[in-house]
Amino acid sequence: MQAIAYLHDNYTCHRDIKPSNILITKDNNKIILVDFNVAKRIREGEIFHLYTKGAGTLAFAAPERIRDNCVYNEKVDMWAAGLVLFMLLVGRLPFEDNGSTAKLID
Repeated sequence: MQAIAYLHDNYTCHRDIKPSNILITKDNNKIILVDFNVAKRIREGEIFHLYTKGAGTLAFAAPERIRDNCVYNEKVDMWAAGLVLFMLLVGRLPFEDNGSTAKLID
């Protein structure tokens, strides 16, 4: 969470937090976020707009990132981090049964 807080304090939203974009050092002392190809930096007080509809991984995207013509803020990273935590605890995504990822879009 400290890595995400650092990004947000610097007005950057990763927009693609998922297990494969999280690295942990061998001594387990640091978490490193990688793959910033869809990250977005804004000015203070600005809000994010969905410039690239397909940016990021659908399974980890917050509902507000999926809908058309929606604005969102850096909290979409916290949604994705929560899904990663869920996966660590339960071993699967919460929305993968019966095509429920598609239900997020509806």
